[in-house]
Amino acid sequence: MTVQVDYYDLLGVARDAAEDTIRDAHKRQTRIWTKRTASADQSTRQEAETKTSLLRQAFDILLEPSKRQAYDRDLTAGGVAAPAAVQGGGDWLAQARAALGRGDYRSASYAAREATHTAGNSPEAWIIRARANAGLGQLQDAIYEARQATTIAPNNPDFLFQTALIQEQMEQWSDALTSYQAAARLAPNEYIYQIAIGGVYLQHGLADKALEVLEPVHAAHPDVALVAFYLASALLDKAEQTPRVQNSDSYAATSEAEIATMRQLVDRATSLPSDDFDIANRARDILEYLDRMEEMTWQVPGLFGFSSLRAVGIPAAAVVLAFILFSSGAVGVGFLLILAAGGIGFLVYKTCWVPRWKAASQLAR
Repeated sequence: MTVQVDYYDLLGVARDAAEDTIRDAHKRQTRIWTKRTASADQSTRQEAETKTSLLRQAFDILLEPSKRQAYDRDLTAGGVAAPAAVQGGGDWLAQARAALGRGDYRSASYAAREATHTAGNSPEAWIIRARANAGLGQLQDAIYEARQATTIAPNNPDFLFQTALIQEQMEQWSDALTSYQAAARLAPNEYIYQIAIGGVYLQHGLADKALEVLEPVHAAHPDVALVAFYLASALLDKAEQTPRVQNSDSYAATSEAEIATMRQLVDRATSLPSDDFDIANRARDILEYLDRMEEMTWQVPGLFGFSSLRAVGIPAAAVVLAFILFSSGAVGVGFLLILAAGGIGFLVYKTCWVPRWKAASQLAR
C-alpha cells in the first residue's frame, strides 16, 4: 500500500529518527511554514496551509508508536504515490500556481520552467520556479531563480520574502534577515515580514531580540492568531533560556526567581489567542518541569564541611551512645546527648529536605 506523503522527508529526518528529533524538526518546520499562511500571494498561502496540515499529520502519526509502525510498513512496502501530471500546453503559469498550491513541486517546477520560456521575463514564473525547486531541495537552482525574480521586480516585497525563505533553507541567515528587512521596509504595514524577522532570531536562540520585534506587532494586531503563535514561541523560548544553568539540550532552574520568571512567561504565552498544539504541549512540559522542581527532596551534599555520611551518622551515633549511657546509669549525660542528637537531626532536616531547584543549585556549584 502506497502512502501519499513521506513524513520523514517532510520533516527532514531519518526514518529511524528518535522522538525528540522529530519534535525538534516539527517545531522548526512549523515556524518556517506558519508565517507563510499570511502571505499576500494566494499560491503561497495554499502551499503553506497544505504544509502546516501535513506537519500536523506527521506529528500525530510519527509520535504515536502504533500509528508509526503501521505507516512505516506501508511506506516500506508501497512507497510514496506519484503526483498527478500537469497537462501539456495551456496556461503554464496557472498550472504552476495550482501544482505549487497542492505541494506538487515536480509538476510546479516543470510548468514554471515552461512559463519562463513562453512568458519571457515573468518574475512570477521565476519565483514559482524557485519555490518549486526549493521544495525539491534543489536550493542552488532555487536561489538563482529567486534572484532572477527580484532582479526583474526589485520592489516586490513578496519576492524578497520568498527569496529569504530559500536563504533560510540554505542557512544563509544573515542574507535571509537582510531580505526580510528589505521586504518590511517596502511594506511596513504587512506584519508577516516582521514576524519573519522575529523567526530568524528565534532560529538562533535570540529570544530577547525576537521579543523586541514581535511585541510591537502583537500590540498592533492583538487578535491575529499567527502573531500570537510567534510571540508565544518567543515567550516559551525565553522561559527556557531563563535558567543560568544551560546544557546543549537541557536546562536546570536553580532559584525561586528563575521559576517565578519562567512561570510568568509561560502564563503569558498561554494567554495569547493561539490554539497551536505545539505551543500548548511546550507550555505544559515547562510547567510540569517547574512543578517537579518545587517538590521537596533529600539532598545532603555536605554539612559544615562534613560528608553526607557524617551528617547522618553523627546524630545516629549520639543516640546510640545516649542509650548506652542510660543503661549504665548516666542519665543526665545521656539526656544531653539525646538533645544534641535531636538538634543535629533537626538541622540536617532543615538543611537537606529542600526543593529540587535548591538541590540543583547545590549540584551546579
